[in-house]
Amino acid sequence: MSTVINCAIAYCDALTAKFRGEVNQNDHQAVVKLLRAALGKALPAKQEASLRALLEQKDEVQYGSRAKTRNDAEKALERLEEFAAWAEQQLAL
Repeated sequence: MSTVINCAIAYCDALTAKFRGEVNQNDHQAVVKLLRAALGKALPAKQEASLRALLEQKDEVQYGSRAKTRNDAEKALERLEEFAAWAEQQLAL
């Protein structure tokens, strides 16, 4: 799941670099705020919610001691796939 979360962050960095000329250098929870600043209303609520759901798990997944389930991983991958498809459309503009 760590890779899934890092991929979502990388897509955010690509989007904010393209549309705002900067990438997040701070806390990864700030990624959503920077993405919103870069895209404004072009960031759909569904994509923002998916991104937040992934980022909320970052610390636990990467630094915590509790293992996630296969179901958790599958849900995270589904969120990433949707977010990535949307992000790639935006990057192609």
